[in-house]
Amino acid sequence: MNFLLNISTYSDDLELINHDWASAEKLLAETGFSGFELYPVGKDYPYQSIPTELIGGVHLRFFIMLEAIWRNDRAKLIEIFGDEETVRTFYGGTTRDAIVDCYRHQLELAHQFHVPYVVFHPVHYELDYVFNWQPPWKMESTLALSAEVLNAVLAETPYQGWVLLENLWWPENFRLDSTSEIDFLLGQIDYAKTGIVLDTGHLLNKNQSLGTEREGIEYLLNEIKSLGRHRDLIKAVHLTKSISRDYVRQTKGQTFNGEQDFWKKLSIAARHVRQIDQHNAFEDAAIAELFELISPDHVVFEFAYRSISEWKEKIALQKKALGSIFQTCITSSTPHFSSE
Repeated sequence: MNFLLNISTYSDDLELINHDWASAEKLLAETGFSGFELYPVGKDYPYQSIPTELIGGVHLRFFIMLEAIWRNDRAKLIEIFGDEETVRTFYGGTTRDAIVDCYRHQLELAHQFHVPYVVFHPVHYELDYVFNWQPPWKMESTLALSAEVLNAVLAETPYQGWVLLENLWWPENFRLDSTSEIDFLLGQIDYAKTGIVLDTGHLLNKNQSLGTEREGIEYLLNEIKSLGRHRDLIKAVHLTKSISRDYVRQTKGQTFNGEQDFWKKLSIAARHVRQIDQHNAFEDAAIAELFELISPDHVVFEFAYRSISEWKEKIALQKKALGSIFQTCITSSTPHFSSE
């Protein structure tokens, strides 16, 4: 297994490495990881400044809301965003071409970095439902839309590695609730190397009766056991803990209090989501049992962090919990990742 850390080209992340990828490489060597899963932000960053050997995977952009722009539903777009300029700012354009162009650019980056996998969220969710968890559409429509987007994007790309589908917790989305859900989605994607990246925190977020880490791990193990042989589709894991029962119960039924401005609503929703999806480290050694059920090629310690010391502390806690499962991936030779 390759053990990776998450990083993005958002300024906050780059400041932690002093905008210097030599510092990022030093962090890998210090902590025993073989590379980063990169979330690239925008087309303007000088990606050529990132040493190819440091990047082990690419997380494609998470657009959240895709249906209205993909279906060219102008009335719905204006209802959500308020005006065409806000639509353009959010998506980088006002038609589905902006979505395709964004993803193809990121797949081109993945090709240039020679990464073995990219991550895609099969999701459609709207701000109006982030508090009540009661969207009016069905899971099948979300998965069909996601497959349609992926098929359009993958029709013309040099990238030949794995496309891994990441689970979320919002109802009527891809949640790993059943094997039939997996079959329904994969059956519509015209790309042979399609698999799953299991996000453990997102899976835990589904169950808001979990009050302790041990309860969470037991639930996680049972959910993965229920997938049977479909577990073999799990090629990567975002290993992260979220036990947010109390917060979700406190905020159920909360609203935007009449706020109509899209960007202010998005900011409120983002703060809310960060409280649900905590991106903390597992500390209980029972988490190692997960890797008796699955054998992923890649394990990403996907944490939220505000300082380099907090980042290192979470890394140390989760490495300790994994015990012998964690193997140092930095060797005397240069780390190498391949999409072949």
